[in-house]
Amino acid sequence: MPDTPPIRLIASDVDGTLLNSHGEITPESVAAIHAAQEKGIIFAICSGRFPENVYVRMKQYGIACPIIGVNGCHITDENLHTIHTASMHPDAARQVMETLFQANSDFFMFNHHSICTSDENLPHHSEITHPEEMLSLGFRYYHGKKEMLSCVEMPVEKYYVCEGQRGDPLWQKLENIPGIALTQSGDNNIEVIPAGVDKASGVTALAQHYHIPLSQVMTLGDHENDIPMLSVAGYGVAMKNGTANAKAAARYITRSNNENGLAYAIRKWALGEET
Repeated sequence: MPDTPPIRLIASDVDGTLLNSHGEITPESVAAIHAAQEKGIIFAICSGRFPENVYVRMKQYGIACPIIGVNGCHITDENLHTIHTASMHPDAARQVMETLFQANSDFFMFNHHSICTSDENLPHHSEITHPEEMLSLGFRYYHGKKEMLSCVEMPVEKYYVCEGQRGDPLWQKLENIPGIALTQSGDNNIEVIPAGVDKASGVTALAQHYHIPLSQVMTLGDHENDIPMLSVAGYGVAMKNGTANAKAAARYITRSNNENGLAYAIRKWALGEET
């Protein structure tokens, strides 16, 4: 593509994009990521997950990369050294917590380097799948309302509500709280993040850190919380399996996550290979 600037940074969503429907990164995707890195292109993860969780998953596949975590709230380099953080105003964080408890919702509170669950018997999935690795990285888990009341006094990056949809009564109540924004990473959840923070702000901050203009950034995603970064990048690429809104926001459409869509996009637009 001679009339367009070369891609110097690739930022990929995880679920529905990098991972296939079995929750795996295919060998084809791993090979494409390594091929891009060998060409000097920075590959990064941009996810609603917290950086330590992403770091452990990527390490399983031999991928070392910067991480834009918690929908842009916590950005690290490939060694988990913090580049940038953002958190909610304490008043907003407390109001969100109170609203969720009043609604009897199951939810997670994401703090810097910890997660607190709303119920004592509700573990986070990373606590089940990678407990030793998480603890070895200094990450901590807290459970139940009593510990939640202590955790809310720490910087709060995000709330993840396990069940909820755009426009339902809980969504409407949360919308009235100043200083926050709402998004979704699936069809039946709500993610509450600081106002002014999203995947676009995260990608922008990482690109600025590496002195790369957004015109030379490729982003890949599939869902509503990916729309900001698909819109802001010079090469916004939506997955074939993505939502209609995500595909409408993108400049390009690649194959689905079960058809090595990420690998196809990297090789076609970043490496200029015939596919």
